Amino acid sequence: MLGKIKNQGKIRKIFNRKTATVAGGLLVASVAGIQLTTAELPAKEQVYGQPIEKVLQIYKEAGFENIKESLKIADLEYGKIDESSKVEVVLVDGEEWKEGTASKNVPISISYHAPKDDAVELSNLSYPGNVTELEKELTEAGFDNIELSSVMLLADGNNDKHDQVENLEIGPYSYQNGYFYSTSLPVKVTYFDASKDNLKFPQDTLETKNKADLEKSLTEVGFTQVKWDKIEEKDKSKHGTIRDITVDGEKLRLDTKKDIILKKATPIVISYYDFSNFAEVPKNISNATVEKNKELFTAAGFTQISEVATETDDISKNGQVSVIEIDGKAWDSQKDTVYKKNSKVVIKYWNAEKAIAEKARKEEEERQAAEAKRIAEERAAAQAQAAAQSQGQIHGFAQAPASNVYYPNCKAARAAGAAPVYQGQPGYGSHLDRDGDGIGCE
Repeated sequence: MLGKIKNQGKIRKIFNRKTATVAGGLLVASVAGIQLTTAELPAKEQVYGQPIEKVLQIYKEAGFENIKESLKIADLEYGKIDESSKVEVVLVDGEEWKEGTASKNVPISISYHAPKDDAVELSNLSYPGNVTELEKELTEAGFDNIELSSVMLLADGNNDKHDQVENLEIGPYSYQNGYFYSTSLPVKVTYFDASKDNLKFPQDTLETKNKADLEKSLTEVGFTQVKWDKIEEKDKSKHGTIRDITVDGEKLRLDTKKDIILKKATPIVISYYDFSNFAEVPKNISNATVEKNKELFTAAGFTQISEVATETDDISKNGQVSVIEIDGKAWDSQKDTVYKKNSKVVIKYWNAEKAIAEKARKEEEERQAAEAKRIAEERAAAQAQAAAQSQGQIHGFAQAPASNVYYPNCKAARAAGAAPVYQGQPGYGSHLDRDGDGIGCE
């Protein structure tokens, strides 16, 4: 027997049913005519899977009097009421599916399937209809796991579809009027949303996969919750291209051809490749000077550039770059030409400044020695010339041999008016020329 009806016939509760009048646990079947003590048991194929009412009628008509409705298996979560109570097992005196002849009074137990205790029969729901009304009806029926899933439409041209239900699923089953459903099943209501704040995602921009174009398009369309997620990428050719787009937590296929309608405040996260933290090693750095290399690396975008000198006696190598290290490794031994801009670039070069200074010192000494020699020679020549001239001018000493002139010291030479005394002149002697420059008593 069906239970009471609620909500103007939309929801009907299903209670435990009795398929016949029960008296003391025994269903007494009155059989007209001659009372026989035995009867032929129905075959399994006659009763298995048949409605309990029909099976009871079969055994009753066969003449069996001691029939127990022993077990109702309340495991059906979906179906039609008149097709639900299917027989699973018949026990005749404890034996399953006994065949042949048996006493009419033999105990017979029948197990059959039935709707779950929380099942309700649904009919005449607001489907298709307004989503709010349908949700209310389902809640009143006892369903508490209801998911509302919207199909987004633009408002223009779709006002009549707004909030109208497109599909109703209860568990894995599509809704059918007049069927029963367990209220423990999840419910999914799909409806149309044609709100004025719905916007169309710019699909034409997806084809370009370019950050700048997409950012411009999203701004022009009017989306308000767009977040840009930068992914560092060493491949410069990928700079500014889109890696993926996540809409409300779900990744969007970049090659989709379907219209994508979203709320203007839908969270959109766009991941894109970015090369801005990387720099390429400049070309032709091996043959460049230290200063030129520093200029090249700086122009390329590197920010941590230093130089280290290595001492050498080979003056020909002075200032030449010996090796360039990037993050502690010699660059010329690596194939990679792209590094982080903050990578440590060390330019190592040969320094022969000490050798150059030593060479200059020796050359200066040699120059000074040569200069001193030249001056001495010039002075000697001048002295010789002066001496020759003096000889012609001194008449007082004409009769005295030059070799007889002698000055024991410079005081005597000065007293005689002969100081200074040049080498080659009368009276010159090494004892008067202490510094040996050819001039005595200077």
